[in-house]
Amino acid sequence: MKQKRGGAILKFIHTADIHLDSPLRGLSSDGPVDQIRIAVREALVNLAELAVREEVDFVLIAGDIYDGTWDKADTGLYFLKWLDRLQKAGISVYAISGNHDAASKMVNVFQLPPNPSGHPVMMSSQTAETFLLDDLDVAIHGRGFAQQAEAENLVRQYPAAVPGKFNIGMLHTSLDGAAGGVHHRYAPCVPSDLIGRGYDYWALGHIHTRKHHHKPGQSPIVFPGNIQGRHIRESGPKGCEVVTVDDDGTVTLDFVRLDVFRWEVCTVDVDSAESPDELLTRFAAAMRQVAANSDGLPMAVRVIVTGTSVAHDDWLADTNRWTDQIRADAITIGGANVWVEKVRFDTRPTRRLTSEDVESGPIAELLRLFDELECDDELTMLVDAELDDLRNKLPDELMTGDDSIAPKGDLGRVRSLLSQIQPMVVHRLLSEEVSS
Repeated sequence: MKQKRGGAILKFIHTADIHLDSPLRGLSSDGPVDQIRIAVREALVNLAELAVREEVDFVLIAGDIYDGTWDKADTGLYFLKWLDRLQKAGISVYAISGNHDAASKMVNVFQLPPNPSGHPVMMSSQTAETFLLDDLDVAIHGRGFAQQAEAENLVRQYPAAVPGKFNIGMLHTSLDGAAGGVHHRYAPCVPSDLIGRGYDYWALGHIHTRKHHHKPGQSPIVFPGNIQGRHIRESGPKGCEVVTVDDDGTVTLDFVRLDVFRWEVCTVDVDSAESPDELLTRFAAAMRQVAANSDGLPMAVRVIVTGTSVAHDDWLADTNRWTDQIRADAITIGGANVWVEKVRFDTRPTRRLTSEDVESGPIAELLRLFDELECDDELTMLVDAELDDLRNKLPDELMTGDDSIAPKGDLGRVRSLLSQIQPMVVHRLLSEEVSS
């Protein structure tokens, strides 16, 4: 292996889930649409600049360069220009296809030029293959997706480690237990499957949250997350891993932020607040903390108000007023580059249910119904069917994407909505009892 600065013998970047030109969904007209639309491209520029600056030997992309078939050829041309910049700097790029850019979906892709190493950029989507980089004593093993819904454990196809080489496995996978119910279960496997190959590093993709799945002393098993958040479920810093291998075989991982626009959640605890205006004081404190951790980036913020307070009725009586004031205060605190994407009130009234409430009367009957809905699929399906009229009236942007409202047939989402509705309905009944 060639000797690099600082005693390192190998340095590479591991990235995944670029989703170049991913379409925007569910954005309101007042949102920073133009900023978000080009954010992934700008993060990709940051990735190229990092690779050149760090003089890495190569870049690994563990699936989902694209976000499905292109609407315009401009998407593919942009990636070709990005690739050309790295290749002219002598940096090779090795990639596999994932579920979003599986071979079956990307039938009209441009032919990519070969790497400076002579190997192709894209590894096979039909069988696991190995690229030997003899000048670096590295072996890269990988296989991309031929079909979007890859249900097979692809690791079983991967060859054994090549003796005397630093062996890297590239895989796009849900890795059982890693997705947390957010991502589809593709190319399922478990960490022990990866460890059994005897590789020195596993470069994974598909899960958009950065996470390491190896224990101390084991070879790294790494999800770097995606390079740029695209919606509120992809909050926090986004970037890539810079991986350095020292002459004694020590592997060091350094996360480097690449994002240019940040999604954040600001939770405001209003528990025991004595007046409605106290919400704004507590929001200001929480928002300052969010802004301090934003790396100075423009950001979209979802505000979630939680807690039990005597002011609950005041907030819910005029949510538009309080939402508008929170949006104004967010700009005062964070500047013009802060956009409050949504304000959600999950507060509760201070009055608690008595034993009489839960034993008899309309409230008791209501609570029993909600309990039945929690465990009775047939009853929940009836509620789901009743939502069809509402679904037909909602705009498409509220019915698509990761943050859609009650997608048809998703009983888990229906029950989640019911759990949010229950305290509101109970509170309404309590209020009517008091007024009468």
